[in-house]
Amino acid sequence: QYASLLTFGRATLLHYYCKYKAMGLRKLCFALVACACFQVGSMRAISQLSRNIEITNKSGHKMHVYWINPITGEEILTNSDGMLNGASLRFDSFVNHTFLLRETPSGQTGTCGGTSSNDDSCHIAYMTVSDSSKQVFHVKQGLEVVEKQDSKSTSFVESKSIISRCKGATKTALKNGKITVEEAVDELISCVTYDVASKLEAASEEISYQAKVRIGIADQLEYYTCAGNLPTSEPIKQRTWYHESEDTTSNVNVLHEHGASKIHAISNFITQDECAAIQKAAKPRLHKATTADGKGGSTYNPHRKAMQAGIPIPWNKEATGDLIARVSRRLYDYTNHATGYNLDVTGQEDIMSIQYFGRGENDTAPDQYKPHCDGDCGGLKHKRGGRVATMVMYCDVPERGGSTNFKNAGVTVKPTFGSAVFFSYLGEDGNMDNQFTEHSGCPVIEGRKHIAVQWMRLGVDAENPWDSFNTLTVQIEDED
Repeated sequence: QYASLLTFGRATLLHYYCKYKAMGLRKLCFALVACACFQVGSMRAISQLSRNIEITNKSGHKMHVYWINPITGEEILTNSDGMLNGASLRFDSFVNHTFLLRETPSGQTGTCGGTSSNDDSCHIAYMTVSDSSKQVFHVKQGLEVVEKQDSKSTSFVESKSIISRCKGATKTALKNGKITVEEAVDELISCVTYDVASKLEAASEEISYQAKVRIGIADQLEYYTCAGNLPTSEPIKQRTWYHESEDTTSNVNVLHEHGASKIHAISNFITQDECAAIQKAAKPRLHKATTADGKGGSTYNPHRKAMQAGIPIPWNKEATGDLIARVSRRLYDYTNHATGYNLDVTGQEDIMSIQYFGRGENDTAPDQYKPHCDGDCGGLKHKRGGRVATMVMYCDVPERGGSTNFKNAGVTVKPTFGSAVFFSYLGEDGNMDNQFTEHSGCPVIEGRKHIAVQWMRLGVDAENPWDSFNTLTVQIEDED
């Protein structure tokens, strides 16, 4: 395809050279510049017409794909080895370019076998590249070509249909003298706005319905996921994080990234000494864990059974190597690296030491934390001073149970000593996550689970610390 374009360019240059040779070098230069500008403009237009194509062979037979030169009509083979049944071919082409698909005869029989035992003819088919941004062609039995459009192209077609209908109605009214030109503009805008709003409403209802189905399925699978003691979910991508101030590198498994929500599993994040320092500081402060009561306060809840203690972070000892301050600085540095929130440590919550104890399979009320969100997770705008990210660090790991399960994201994290799971729930648009970071601490069956947890907030500072907000993220001084 590019060779044809280059041939065209050379022919054009030769044409201008011959035509303007007698006019002198100066005019020839002007002509060549004009030709070059024409070619640059042509290449820009061509780039806009470029399309990504995928062909999948489901015909049951081997086939070859030929590009048909739009200038000469020549059939040019695109895949010398052919496409076996089930294979896919991906390439770039241009709008309105045509391809020939031809079944390949068997090397043994010399025939194609056709669609039945009585038909040994070799089928051919043609496919033409459309205006869709990305096109997937499925070639079925008998070389029947079926195009599967992507959502972007479908939306483009629908938008063109809306504009065409509204334009036609407005044009008719204008032609009949029923409205003025100014009124026609308003009428066109009103028509398009109404139709688009209707489409968006229908799409929103469909998304809401599918979300309810997804969450319902996740609720039913929650028990089985926890009981199954599953391994950590496979990552969708892997990264490394270099912590410059400590000259250390950690491996990061990205388990989920979607809009406002991120879930990362980080190896070798907290040391044995740091865990011991947190446990020692927590020991005299341990008490039964509480949850938000929905009225701005806290209460004991059977959905959360554990012992916990909040530990103020001794930032004044950071320069002398305090272990708790050291790991706290590390987790804030990672959070800002992963999210760009640029959180400051001033006014943040205490680091929390939480302990769960296993009492065997027959325990009817095991230590656990049933599904919950650490911050708002209804997809609404972030409230100043509200939580936006969590770091859970595993210090003691139980023999059975105790995984962290994100049921709506389909993600499970099995605790391993020294590792951490990080998750954030605020998007770039200022909206909170819509339930993907809802999670549970699965029941601990055998052994002890000790975690250090840091909940991080956006919008707190020395004058507006975390405890100046109630559990509804309403500043206490504003409650009245």
